[in-house]
Amino acid sequence: MTDECRKFSLQLHEWFESCADEETALLVQWHLRNCTHCQRLLMEWQTIVDEVKASLSIPAPEGFEMRLRQRLRPPQLVSWRELTVSWMLTTSGASLAVFWLGISLSEILRSIPQWMLGIVGWSILPAQWLQQLWELLSRFA
Repeated sequence: MTDECRKFSLQLHEWFESCADEETALLVQWHLRNCTHCQRLLMEWQTIVDEVKASLSIPAPEGFEMRLRQRLRPPQLVSWRELTVSWMLTTSGASLAVFWLGISLSEILRSIPQWMLGIVGWSILPAQWLQQLWELLSRFA
């Protein structure tokens, strides 16, 4: 690559993409007549463009467009009414389970810090955690 090639490198890009003005296009064409290096470079660029165009004609797999559209679709927001009903059902179900098992709220509140330390700090293994949960539940059953 010569100094003249370096000088024309930006203009060569513009000319190749058909964005150059008329004067620049004439200067690049004159340079291309005399420079085999830039001619080879342009042939390589054209080969790449042709390969990309050819690869775009390959059809997408069946169902690809539908899956893509589903992924690009904005997520459905839950209404306040649905959220309220969901929380009410969850709370009432948990309350009924606690009442049915005979567990007092004060016992649950006393054991929460110990459970949180076990979960967050991973100070106990999951099997030990399940064993502690079973022991707590079996006390009230």
